[in-house]
Amino acid sequence: MFFWKKMGNMFFGGELELRIRLFNVLACIGLVASLSSIIFGLVTSAGLIDLLLNSILVILSVSILWYAAVSKNYQRCYVITIIVIFIIMFPLAFINLGSYTSGMPMFFVFAVLFTVFMLTGKKMFALVSIELVLYTSLFFYAYFYPEKVNSISEESMLVGDNIVAFLVVSVGLSIAVAAHIRLFDKQNRELETARKQAEEYAKMKGELFAEMSHEMRTPLTVMSAYAQFAVEQIRVNGVSEQTLADLSNISEEARRLAEMADGTLKILLSSSETAQADEWEAMLVDIGDLASRLTRLLNPVAQRKGKNLTAFIEDGVPKIQGDSDELIQLLWNITQNAITHAHGNIEMAVVRADDAAITVTLKDDGDGIDPEILPRIFEWGVSGGEGRSGIGLSICRDIARKHGGDISVQSEPGSGTCVSVTLKRKTEDFDE
Repeated sequence: MFFWKKMGNMFFGGELELRIRLFNVLACIGLVASLSSIIFGLVTSAGLIDLLLNSILVILSVSILWYAAVSKNYQRCYVITIIVIFIIMFPLAFINLGSYTSGMPMFFVFAVLFTVFMLTGKKMFALVSIELVLYTSLFFYAYFYPEKVNSISEESMLVGDNIVAFLVVSVGLSIAVAAHIRLFDKQNRELETARKQAEEYAKMKGELFAEMSHEMRTPLTVMSAYAQFAVEQIRVNGVSEQTLADLSNISEEARRLAEMADGTLKILLSSSETAQADEWEAMLVDIGDLASRLTRLLNPVAQRKGKNLTAFIEDGVPKIQGDSDELIQLLWNITQNAITHAHGNIEMAVVRADDAAITVTLKDDGDGIDPEILPRIFEWGVSGGEGRSGIGLSICRDIARKHGGDISVQSEPGSGTCVSVTLKRKTEDFDE
């Protein structure tokens, strides 16, 4: 049992190329056909030439099979098979074993198709041309010089020979065609899969660059605003503490912008699994501290626009496990939206929702969101204002859900908007 399993893997193992397995199958079929012909010849008392030619075909089939498996030089084996068996042995068998009254013409068809299956390019064209010319010439030769060929006189032997040829050629060609159809279907499926993957990649790339553009625009806007503040302060008062604070804010935002670019590069150069693993390092993040820093950073920007940003941070708000950069981006997006749409006041609150969650709310006194847009406000590209990209809230929802929470929006026309973000507390015990 082990021997036959080993032979099966050697000649028909799945790691072999389809064309190699097909060659081995057809060679085995030829071997079986030759052995069947020998047995049939012995039963029917066929001539010595019949037995000799079929014996030679058996030896050649076994030798080529073994040489191909050992040398792995399959192209050479294909050519040897075509020249020795199809171009030399088949014509000899045709002349000595019944000419066109026997089953040999069916083997000629088998030989031509085998050559087409096994070879490619100029080599295939040349050998097929030789076969077609040779086999056609043999028909004419047998017709015009019948005394030069051996015909099968007994009808029973003629029927038996044709039955063997019919079965061997039919089985061999059926296997070859079925294998090629299967390969064609497999390639079509692989191409379709590759096409879908390419489309998905193109979509992801577009979303990535849209998100990158959106995320980088925010710190650039703040940097620009604080740079303008610093210029005005230096022009009026020279370098003051406020000027230094503004320049420090510019430096901090420049650093964050560089980190964004570095993170984007990591995503582009690594697999999604690696990128995801990099994002989720064990880190405790103080949301209250992030909210306080963000308020101090953005309130001067809001005041320049005639608006006021305040924050209430509940005492004892616990830290959560997460990605600080992403959480900063979440808070930044919803705060920037509130500043953009508010008429005068923006209120932020960070409170403990329960023992397992923290809630961050942003309220503004703006015009609110159109009721037709509100149900779709988290969809990619949907915006509640003119000239907006419509991806900020979608990004916020993704970040909130990655941190075990979610985000919701309540808004009434003319009554402002309230954005609520729920974030889960740390999911593991860490030393604070």
